Amino acid sequence: MATTRDIKGRIRSVTTTKKTTKAMNLVSSAKMARARGRLNAANPYFMLTRKTIGDIINGCVEIISAEDFPFFEGNRPLKKALVVAIANDRGLCGGYNANVTKKAAMVAAELSDDGKDVTFLTIGNKARDFLRRGGARIISHYGGISESPTVLDAQDIVKELVGLYEQGTVDEIHVVYTEFVSAITYVPKSIRMLPLSAGDFPPEEGHKAGLIKFEPSSTDVLTRVIPKYLSTTMYETLITSAASGQGATMTAMDSATENAENIIDNLTLVLNRVRQAAITQEISEIVGGANALE
Repeated sequence: MATTRDIKGRIRSVTTTKKTTKAMNLVSSAKMARARGRLNAANPYFMLTRKTIGDIINGCVEIISAEDFPFFEGNRPLKKALVVAIANDRGLCGGYNANVTKKAAMVAAELSDDGKDVTFLTIGNKARDFLRRGGARIISHYGGISESPTVLDAQDIVKELVGLYEQGTVDEIHVVYTEFVSAITYVPKSIRMLPLSAGDFPPEEGHKAGLIKFEPSSTDVLTRVIPKYLSTTMYETLITSAASGQGATMTAMDSATENAENIIDNLTLVLNRVRQAAITQEISEIVGGANALE
């Protein structure tokens, strides 16, 4: 049986761990609130960008099939696919990293089954580490931005993606991220970023083509708007993943703190029993000695 010194040492150790997990819970809660605030603030811009592109496409459908407009599907065969996987740089966030990387691996498997050559671009060290262990080919990696991504980070990533697409290194790009639903609910999702399709921008109810005139032309406007759309889409996936990652860390640390409290309670109970047993043993020895002297 463990001695009282051993049990007290374990209680001190668990108490220290509890303080750490409690602090991490508070920090993650604050970071999640900031990420959620950025997401809510940027949502109107995301929606307006999509609406603008939808108005152009639904008003001028003929430009989508133009051979000189490479961002839409139908201009070339889709043989080489790139999967962008977004996860955390660190662990201690429950199943968040595992869920999103498993989703990325599943998307890659589906693309491979279609006969496509699949490579990866990873955002977050955990995504890189997980996929590398599975033998994935990672052509680029971004680390240190998963907790607090910026618009500039999104623009840098999109610049590389568009370059790979325009050079013909990849023919289609899929982004796997985690959608933030609530503080305790986050869902791994996948979207195809490139090539675009008219079906990605369904017309609003009551929309009538030809009511909007674009200067100098709808093609020129769309050429300028598409890169902004790609950057806003990437930024949206980054910040919703950041909010989800912080929410997962907050939940995991809250559970760890609660478990530490339960362990401390159990160890305290064991300590009291050991003390009681030691006292009972000492009393028995005293009584036995006194009887032996009679």
